[in-house]
Amino acid sequence: RQACSILTQLRSSHVGLNAYLARIRALDSPLCPACLVPETVSHYMFTCRRFVAPRHALRLSIKGRMSLHDTIGSPDARAAVLEYVTATQRFAAYCPAA
Repeated sequence: RQACSILTQLRSSHVGLNAYLARIRALDSPLCPACLVPETVSHYMFTCRRFVAPRHALRLSIKGRMSLHDTIGSPDARAAVLEYVTATQRFAAYCPAA
């Protein structure tokens, strides 16, 4: 259930990242604290410098391109994405690892 929830939230961009939290006025700033750019799903998955090692493991697991559609949108990449989410511990507060 938690895995399904986090995948759905990532796909819809309604996930506890700063860009969304600022949009719903739960936070003042949409910026990633490490990179100082909006912390969107794309930023979290592909460019945030806090998650270089987990991203490398994700790249090794994903067959094909690294795009939002080919990662969070693909059933074949589901396990790799969930491993990435677990490794980053970004959502540990409301989606603890199983």
